Amino acid sequence: MRSRLTLKSRFTLVAAGAVAAVALAITAVAFLAIRTDLQNQVQQEVATRADSVKHQATQFRDGRIPNDWVPTHSSGFGLTYTQVITSAGAVWAPPQGRGLLTPSEAAIDVAAGTAPDFYSVTGIAGTRAMVLTTWLAPGLAIQVAEPLTSTDAEVARVGATLATLSAIGVAVATLLGWAVAKTGLSPVARLARVAEEVSLTGDAGRRVEVDRRDELGRLATTFNAMLGALQRSLDAQRRLVSDASHELRTPLASLRINVDVLTENPDLPVGDRKEVLARVTDQVAELSRLVSSVTDLARGEPPATDMSPVRLNAVAGDAVDAARRDWPETEFDTYLAGGVIEGSAERVRVAFKNLLDNAAKFGPPEGPVQVRLTGGEFTVRDHGPGIAEEDLPFVFDRFYRALSSRSAPGSGLGLAVVHEIAVWHRGTIAAEPAQGGGTIMRLTFPVRD
Repeated sequence: MRSRLTLKSRFTLVAAGAVAAVALAITAVAFLAIRTDLQNQVQQEVATRADSVKHQATQFRDGRIPNDWVPTHSSGFGLTYTQVITSAGAVWAPPQGRGLLTPSEAAIDVAAGTAPDFYSVTGIAGTRAMVLTTWLAPGLAIQVAEPLTSTDAEVARVGATLATLSAIGVAVATLLGWAVAKTGLSPVARLARVAEEVSLTGDAGRRVEVDRRDELGRLATTFNAMLGALQRSLDAQRRLVSDASHELRTPLASLRINVDVLTENPDLPVGDRKEVLARVTDQVAELSRLVSSVTDLARGEPPATDMSPVRLNAVAGDAVDAARRDWPETEFDTYLAGGVIEGSAERVRVAFKNLLDNAAKFGPPEGPVQVRLTGGEFTVRDHGPGIAEEDLPFVFDRFYRALSSRSAPGSGLGLAVVHEIAVWHRGTIAAEPAQGGGTIMRLTFPVRD
């Protein structure tokens, strides 16, 4: 099952978990250190009491300790408690303390001198106590006990304090982690909101605000660039569909009228029938050219797999041969000395052919059309009426037709296709008036070294 936690929640949990682990480790170490120190203090007090009892025992004549001797100040279990045990397991204790602390086998071994001194924790009258069993004299040992009530209370208080501080630290770390996650991931949240809005509305004009220069800032910048490319693509698609539908409407309507004339008039005279059929053929050819141009524009930039070294001389030669077949009455004066570019040979040929067709269509029927290819620059000069100065900035727009050329056949897409091909190959296309009349189309590609 996939996790439903947000990235911010996961970041906060990770930060809180890390702080909790560190706080737990520090708390445990501190607690153990404090508890050990307090227990060492109790052991030191018990050891001091045992030394005092041993000093009392040295005061007897000839060093013999009498039977049932009880150290001074021994009494019932209170602040401290002291008793003497023998190697036989007997206990010398004050009347109030008899039966409170039963010696163990280890304690009897200390009295017998066969085991070292040791500390132990045991219960005396229902109270935990620290007990030191140490050798006193041959066959004797003493046990000094001190209650751990105050020590245990102090340890509990310290433990509670450390636990409270750890809990506060984890809570503060969680809040800080949440704040840091919220601040650090805010660009991601904005990016997600914009992506959701674009997905729901289809409006690629939205942008993510970029106010930082780190990795998230670069992500937002890249996302904005992607939205820009998507918007341009959608705008181009809408414009292409709109313009194409507009341009196709007229030739289709005319074609339908002529077909209806042929269908409704089966007895049409031969001359009129040939005239109508000629119009139908021309309209079908015009539709074919229009669809071909629209297809070229819709194909977009050629993929990297279609890019290869292109010898411009060969491509230009093929384009000129095709133009001579399509315009047999037009003279094409050519000079080809081109270089090699990186691109799509088929699309470059389409660009050359469109320029040649445009020159032959708008120039005199017999030409001439002057074609020059030098390095990466391909120029086509016609001797037609030229292009008005106010039309020059728009001749490469899709479906643009100058006022003086609207009576000529064509869709207004040929030069737009050339412009797109030039852009795809990082080249340029320009139209300029020719000296003595006519127009020069100048298509330039970057040539390989």
